[in-house]
Amino acid sequence: MKKLIAVFAVLLLAAPALAADWSFYGSQRMATFYIADDFGDSKVAGNDSDWGLRWDFQGNSRLGARVKEGNVGGHIELAMRATGGGDGGDDSVNTRRAYGTWKFSDNAILKVGKDYSPVTRFISGQVFDADNGLLGNGNFYGRRPAMLGLTLGNFDIALLTNALVTTGIAPVDSDPDWNLPKLEASYLMKFGAFDLRPFGGLQYFKVDRGDSTLTDDLDVYSYVIGIDSMINIGAFWIGPQVAYGQNWANAGWANGRWGATYARATLKGTDDTNDAKSLSAMLVAGLKFTDTLKFEAGVGYRNDDADVSGVDDAVAWEAYIQAVITLAKGVYLIPEIGYIDFGDDPVTDDNVGYRWYAGAKWQIDF
Repeated sequence: MKKLIAVFAVLLLAAPALAADWSFYGSQRMATFYIADDFGDSKVAGNDSDWGLRWDFQGNSRLGARVKEGNVGGHIELAMRATGGGDGGDDSVNTRRAYGTWKFSDNAILKVGKDYSPVTRFISGQVFDADNGLLGNGNFYGRRPAMLGLTLGNFDIALLTNALVTTGIAPVDSDPDWNLPKLEASYLMKFGAFDLRPFGGLQYFKVDRGDSTLTDDLDVYSYVIGIDSMINIGAFWIGPQVAYGQNWANAGWANGRWGATYARATLKGTDDTNDAKSLSAMLVAGLKFTDTLKFEAGVGYRNDDADVSGVDDAVAWEAYIQAVITLAKGVYLIPEIGYIDFGDDPVTDDNVGYRWYAGAKWQIDF
């Protein structure tokens, strides 16, 4: 941590001597929530339910810098993480975003580095679970992989690192190979008070049978197609999204509350795969009551169908309501109440339970 601060101090001192225009920023966040869990038909540590307090420094707190010189720019953003408690709770610093841009014409930009992928759009403002935003649980999320990206007006396309997630389909002595990057694209169409944004992605890799028990090579295809919108009606806004696809976990796209187990390809015999189909949907609505007070409510749904005999769909949904209170410029208090339903176990059909939470996020941006 001390080394990181020293690096930023050197950059800050050196900035006036550089031709580029540097600007630094930070955002520090605390989660203060009570959480009540019901374990459904099972028990955890002999209990049917449990509750407790989450009082944590959020791992998505950040320190960043933007730089620009003519038609070339860049953005670096570091995640500030901490353990729970301890003397200062120092843990680690991770790279959230790091990319450079070149604007080579009036409406064309080349991006090189690591940033949010083209399929990603942040529609929900849910703050629980370190600003989870229904990501993977209704709001489709492509994460922040390495990329070569191109923006042409409102059209974004990128060639990204192939996630090559082979869990459950690559036996010992098989040879997973990828020769193509993951492809993602989106196009934002604006119509006055609302917009439409279709998006899609495709990934392919192969598992060479090698000396394993496979009798043939396996082809693993992942794809997503979806559409979302933002609709503004005076002080109100509405944000829907729906996405459908296959083998999302193999492509590294965000998993739902059930994790990756039912959203990935699995072996079918020794020469084929069972492909998992997934559907996610969400709806968010909000109201700007005053310049310092906003309200928002949202619901997200996720269904993963592993297409395996004897395994039902994995279904989960969640909902929340919140107020965004601006206490001062850059100072926010966001109380939120939410509910998460984990559905039934796809194998045993037992009810897995649900979670209630209530509390607030505290945030200061500088």
